[in-house]
Amino acid sequence: MSRSTRALGARSVAASAALLVLAAGLAGCGSSSTTTPAATPGASTSAAKSTAVTDGPVTLVNGWVRSKDGVPPTTGMAGDMSMTGVFGTLTNTTDKEITITGGSSPVAGLVEVHETVKNDAGVMVMQPKAGGFVIPAKGTFELKPGGNHIMLMKMSAMPKIGTSVELTLTTSAGTAKLMIPVRNFAGGDENYVPAGGATTSMSGMNHS
Repeated sequence: MSRSTRALGARSVAASAALLVLAAGLAGCGSSSTTTPAATPGASTSAAKSTAVTDGPVTLVNGWVRSKDGVPPTTGMAGDMSMTGVFGTLTNTTDKEITITGGSSPVAGLVEVHETVKNDAGVMVMQPKAGGFVIPAKGTFELKPGGNHIMLMKMSAMPKIGTSVELTLTTSAGTAKLMIPVRNFAGGDENYVPAGGATTSMSGMNHS
């Protein structure tokens, strides 16, 4: 074999090797560019909290507990830190009508379902709802500031903003356990009428 032929063969081998290295490099770039990004920590948890329910025939969509943690304490019932409200949209997941009559919570000594009505003097007052809240089959029932709501009462401390409160509802279809986020809400004055009791002013509990 001539020298020129041997030189040409060596150059061909080197070129082939270079092409293989280049191909391997391109394959590596392609594999890194299609790598799935890591999931954002806590993303799935936040989505799950949009419906505040863990177990039971009733869910609470966009539910929240009102905290008065930032309200300066005052005397008497005004600005009372021993009670607050729960709001959101109760949803009946069954094909039968459900009535909610009350509940329980580790943070409250008493849980009541309340309505807001105008008394004989024309003053809006909140009071226990006789017969409870009725949710139609596959229907909803709104709990809102200035309207129907669930009261957490006889609390030893006001729940902190950013935490969650456990609430177990008593319903005609069994119990429903909820985990509800706590947030702030600025309100004015509202009058509370305990069952069979006298009207009492409660600063910070108006949900207008």
